[in-house]
Amino acid sequence: MSNEVRVVDRKPTIKPSDLLYHELIGLEVSIVNSPDPDQVGLSGVVIDETHGLLIIETQRGVKRIPKSNRIFRFTLPSRIKVEVLGDKLVGRPEERVKRV
Repeated sequence: MSNEVRVVDRKPTIKPSDLLYHELIGLEVSIVNSPDPDQVGLSGVVIDETHGLLIIETQRGVKRIPKSNRIFRFTLPSRIKVEVLGDKLVGRPEERVKRV
């Protein structure tokens, strides 16, 4: 049986302290604080991001949420929840890695 190959489905491990270095697409997210009170409590899955926006699939459809001046709570694959200042997310993922 040592010649058999076993496929194990593993989600990437993301440490809370390293969230800014990782791809956000696919992570569950909710908005904790926003200058727009209608956005607070909005939650869903990040389906895309731009320099200044997170695009989130919610139960109410796709929402384009500015990153600046907001606090986001991401749920990591390990189910740990991490709050992040949106201003730290501004920029493309490859730019964040260089800046952090």
